Amino acid sequence: MHPSYLPVFFWSLIIFVSFLGYGETLRRALNRTEFDDLGWGLTSAWGMATVLAIGGLLMAFHLAITPILTAVVVLGAALGLFYGVSSLVGGKITRSTFHFPLSDLILYLLAAVAFASSIAWSNQIDPNDDLICYLMLPKKILATGTLIEPFSFQRAGTFGGQALLQALVMIVGAERNGHVPDRGLAMVMMFGLLVHATRGLRGQQAVVRFLLLFAFWLVPVPRISTNGAITGGILFIGMLETLERAFSVKSRKWLAFIPVGLLLAGACTIRPTFTVVAGAVLLALALRDLWGSYRSGGLPNAIAPFATIGLTSLAVLTPFMVVLYASNGTPMVPPFSGFVSQAFQTYSFQEPLKNVTGTLAFFTAPEALAMMALLAIAAFYPVKRDTKPILWGTMIASGVILHRFSALAFLDLYRYLYPIFVPLAMWMIAALLQKSAAENQQDSVNEPIRMPIAASAAALLFFIIIGSSQGGKELNEQITGLPDQMKEVKPFFDPNLRKAYEELQGLVPAGEKILTMVDASYWLDYKRNPMYSINAVGGSSPPPGIPFEQGPDALASYFKGLGIRYVIAVDFNNAVLLYTRKLWNESTRPEWFYTSIWKPRFNDFMDNIDTLAAKEGRLLAKAGNARLIDLGK
Repeated sequence: MHPSYLPVFFWSLIIFVSFLGYGETLRRALNRTEFDDLGWGLTSAWGMATVLAIGGLLMAFHLAITPILTAVVVLGAALGLFYGVSSLVGGKITRSTFHFPLSDLILYLLAAVAFASSIAWSNQIDPNDDLICYLMLPKKILATGTLIEPFSFQRAGTFGGQALLQALVMIVGAERNGHVPDRGLAMVMMFGLLVHATRGLRGQQAVVRFLLLFAFWLVPVPRISTNGAITGGILFIGMLETLERAFSVKSRKWLAFIPVGLLLAGACTIRPTFTVVAGAVLLALALRDLWGSYRSGGLPNAIAPFATIGLTSLAVLTPFMVVLYASNGTPMVPPFSGFVSQAFQTYSFQEPLKNVTGTLAFFTAPEALAMMALLAIAAFYPVKRDTKPILWGTMIASGVILHRFSALAFLDLYRYLYPIFVPLAMWMIAALLQKSAAENQQDSVNEPIRMPIAASAAALLFFIIIGSSQGGKELNEQITGLPDQMKEVKPFFDPNLRKAYEELQGLVPAGEKILTMVDASYWLDYKRNPMYSINAVGGSSPPPGIPFEQGPDALASYFKGLGIRYVIAVDFNNAVLLYTRKLWNESTRPEWFYTSIWKPRFNDFMDNIDTLAAKEGRLLAKAGNARLIDLGK
């Protein structure tokens, strides 16, 4: 057993118990009957949202450092352990609590394999995003207590919730453990929510339940990096489940809607697509309720829940916005650009007709059709009071997302919508199964098959068939790769590269600012020096902005004006991927903006850095494939 595997494995379990602890604390504090039986999946989602809120506040005050975040996790775990022991002693947890159908053993084994293999999952690592940015951000949070990256386009596009969750794991772990929050924790939490939503089913409903949960594990979530997918999904579905419970009682109190706002904010911190869809769904619900209440004269009572949700989410998001403003000059991108270039915010075709055809073309792909088949079940057999506005809001938001990113490849669009469509559809199908079971109390699987059940089974089978090939490959990689993870957790790069970075950084006086363009930015020491990574060159930069086509001296003057004298940059002819001339000069990617916007800026910047390094006295040292450049006083 490799010494780095088990500590991270158990620490990840402690984080999960911490989520349970904070979620249960919030539930008890609210003391609402509609929240008496949340189940461990939804309880942990409440806890994750709570931890994100705490982390955002800490980052606003530069306090999200290793000791304090460790204390946050340990406190939550202590609460979770306390509640668990209390339930055991009080008889709330008995032997029957752990009884489940024998068929569920397969599902729990799949869950165990998925979680265990997420600890040092070596696939779906994007060298341009993960190695240069995403895996560096949690390291920087732990070292500096906040997340200031003014030249990082990727950082500007997120509030930082996913990086904060990765930072919790990296308290004990390292960059190889970046997949744990999404592939490990969030997947188990979503599974728990679905298990609770389908509990007690028998007969034909139980068969479809097994198909649903089996599909959840077999069909792989489309990922290309460690960025959040199902993390946002569990918070989004948790928001909808909590909202449904809050609306289920007549004696509504504004307190019941606080966790809805908390979960909404949590989803927004993970990825902007969840901001769009969650906002659209809540807007659709609000318009329906407010219009109905206006006509009946009960408008004030209808406003209170949505006002509570809005104010709670705003309160949670404000610290994240403060940090993002300090980092990139904007509280949110879009609508406010701040340091972010307008040119880099364009992911659609320049021809309007192509945007329409590109959006429509997405739904002709088999994977998209399989997702839509699941959603169609919810649309044709609506069993929830809010099904129609939820689906309308989701589809409108999805149209906005597809239109905005219409020039991207199908895989990018698919991975944006999958963690929205699939968890939502499965959650609604679970409700359909429960309603069908309530209408027919017979236990025999020989009873006449009801049309909604048959349609659900057909849609799930279609979904499984479409995803089975890739799902089988990924499951095989999980099972066969797990022993390798336990034996040896290999770094992404030769450890000598880390020594090279240490050598170069050691030549810079402590406290001096450094601009970095290196392959493994997570190996830099962010405690010793304020360092800023530049990934998408020109995507984000403080005013007046990086000067392009103005020569090397203008570039040097710009950075020196910001107090940055030193640059640690790779050899642009000997880098892994993003910082190589070969990538930009020989790339065959079809997206127009890479060749028209990104390529000229990268090439101009690299040429100017090389020219500055060639000047006498500017190149201070070389180590590995990197060099230290002095821009001068």
